[in-house]
Amino acid sequence: MFRSRVLAVILAGTAMATMAAPVAAAPTAVTLTDGIAAGVVRGSEGFSQAGIVVPADTYVTYVVQTEPALVGRVLEIWTRSATSTWQRLTSRSVAADGSVHYFARVAAWTAFQARFAGDDANAAAAAHGRVANASARGDATLVIGCDEFQARTGSAGTAALQRSLAVRAGAVVRVRLCSNASTGYRWDAPVLDGRYLSLLAHRTIAPAGGMLGAAGSEAWTMRALGAGASTATFTYSRPWAGGEKATWTLRLAITVIR
Repeated sequence: MFRSRVLAVILAGTAMATMAAPVAAAPTAVTLTDGIAAGVVRGSEGFSQAGIVVPADTYVTYVVQTEPALVGRVLEIWTRSATSTWQRLTSRSVAADGSVHYFARVAAWTAFQARFAGDDANAAAAAHGRVANASARGDATLVIGCDEFQARTGSAGTAALQRSLAVRAGAVVRVRLCSNASTGYRWDAPVLDGRYLSLLAHRTIAPAGGMLGAAGSEAWTMRALGAGASTATFTYSRPWAGGEKATWTLRLAITVIR
């Protein structure tokens, strides 16, 4: 009987201690959304989620957008080359609008990634990572997928994107945009300023795997002429009479440098 009472007291004390112990809240998951653009871009427009090609020894901007919970916290910026592993390069504090901008001059293929080490309130996180390649000839390339247009499509069913590129005079500009012929849409001929750009070629690229109804892409090759600033405008429409016009629009600012 005595043993039973002692055991009961011990078990009761253990249960009370367990109930009294505070349970730590699990850290909140956070998201780091990133993009990349040619040149020095201080705002929030003009960033691509696909890789870009810029003239060698020119600047690119890597941007990260995160949540209000991380304002004032530090993000690590990591980079790697085609022949090296990831290395921590620097750190940046998250601005009041939840963004971090990092400017870098690139001379060869370079990948960028933002990482958050985590703290008591927020879990560690890493961005997808974006790539800039450098062309010794001064060429420039831009690729935009369907998801980038779809993410900006408003209630009216239209989306307008702005992007920018720099290219050296005499070099080539390549633009590749999502396109789905099965929907009846196609990209109109781009509107170019003939003083700075000439259209060399246009081609349609079938969807990967040849899946019926899947999106492919359309690609244009242009030659940069004299130095200066120009804009190429692309519109995605159903070309027949009464068909939807300019459902998607891309305005591409192109700076031709010597």
